[in-house]
Amino acid sequence: MGKHADGGAMSELREQLQQMVDEAQWPDLTIHALNGRVIMVSRALKLVEVGEALVGDDTARFTVWLERGMLYKPTEAEIHERNRTAHRYEALIVRPFVLVHDHGLESAVL
Repeated sequence: MGKHADGGAMSELREQLQQMVDEAQWPDLTIHALNGRVIMVSRALKLVEVGEALVGDDTARFTVWLERGMLYKPTEAEIHERNRTAHRYEALIVRPFVLVHDHGLESAVL
């Protein structure tokens, strides 16, 4: 699927990805994060937008987002720190990765 080759196909992909966005608690994401499969996404970006770029192999957009610090993989210390909170995260699985907004939906510290 090309980046802009077929607007209809991209709209369909966008709809499919939007339906796949869900909430997750960090303990459910820990194993994926420790295996380097979690990509934290700035709240300035939409998970579906990042998912589309990932599926479309849009390295130009990914490079810009990485350079601006809008995408990153959590450090091991951050992974363990997040395990101590009861935050819920908005997440999208785009195999083999899990895209996660970098701020919890609510902050309830255990």
